[in-house]
Amino acid sequence: MTNTNSSEDSGSLRTFVPLCIATFFLFSSYVNGVHTASGYTIQTFWEQRFPNQSDVNSTDRSHCDSNTTSQAYQEGELVQKSVARWSVYISLAQGVPLIFTSLLFSSLSDTLGRKPFLYIGAFGMCIKQLLMTLAIFCRWNVYLFAPFTLIEGICGSWVAQLAIAMCIISDLTSAGKSRSFFIAVFSFVYGFGSSLGTFLSGYVVTLFGHDYSMAVSSGLAVSSVVVTFFVPETLAGSNKRQNHNTGKDHKKKFTCCGNCQEIMKFYTKDDPNNPDSLRWKFITAISAFIFIKIARLGAFSMEAYYLLGSPYCFSPEKISVFETVKEGFSEMFILVGIKVMHKCFTDEGIALLSNISSIAQFILFGIGSKELYLDIGNSD
Repeated sequence: MTNTNSSEDSGSLRTFVPLCIATFFLFSSYVNGVHTASGYTIQTFWEQRFPNQSDVNSTDRSHCDSNTTSQAYQEGELVQKSVARWSVYISLAQGVPLIFTSLLFSSLSDTLGRKPFLYIGAFGMCIKQLLMTLAIFCRWNVYLFAPFTLIEGICGSWVAQLAIAMCIISDLTSAGKSRSFFIAVFSFVYGFGSSLGTFLSGYVVTLFGHDYSMAVSSGLAVSSVVVTFFVPETLAGSNKRQNHNTGKDHKKKFTCCGNCQEIMKFYTKDDPNNPDSLRWKFITAISAFIFIKIARLGAFSMEAYYLLGSPYCFSPEKISVFETVKEGFSEMFILVGIKVMHKCFTDEGIALLSNISSIAQFILFGIGSKELYLDIGNSD
């Protein structure tokens, strides 16, 4: 029995380790690319609107000038409006297709296997980063970033990648504290990857420029594609979901529309074969997860601009250090804390505490007037 368990653990690690490495590279690439593209766009809009002014001096002055009637502040407001409009286009290009692909890919993976969809997500990210690197080197119009981001969204981006990875972890583990610990380790890895991406963006941009920083993102994305090759398929042929016609022995022809209907039935109709289904608990849990993710993604998209402005006036290097320390500390606390909290709380209790701490962090960041508030918020 011991040898069997040891063999199963070894097989799980042979899958889990390359999965973590591939996801680490993917999130490093994504976050580095987001910060680099945002910084490059701010610089581009500033140069287009005020070509005769120094970008560095003017933006620093406008960000930290609390006098709303000053010329520097008003110039900065014009640039920020342009950047905000650009951000809306980028968000729509990524978010609209993700509504469909994030649901469809995870469901299709139950039929076609996990690994193909890991490739699709990593490949889409790689193509987008390579195109954006070329765009920055060649000084193309920044609005071309939107169709490049659309490619990433159609391929599932990091959202579908994360969903497939969670499916793989589910294949490798049984329900309970063992699975939640695997998820905590995995979350630490991709959180650390995000921290590295943030750190690289600040320092590579400062030392070499936006073009080389985006090239680093491309290299990380290519690395993710390569490492994904070493992730074994975890869904055996006998475990793949089969669709049959009622009362017939042959399989029903698979269609995307039919699969979408099956997805909707899962959330809207009870399973007659399982009257004691706990679907309502799943829907409640997934709704809470969606709400907290929306909040975090919203904060992520605006946090850099918030820290650049008054009263903090962080430099790009300081933002990269702050974000790296924040993410690293947070993920380390989660990794260690979940083992400690498992002695006193259930998984549901831990999830509730994590949501409460996230709310407290947002409040502290919102009312903060000194760096002390940011430091306390990091400890939540």
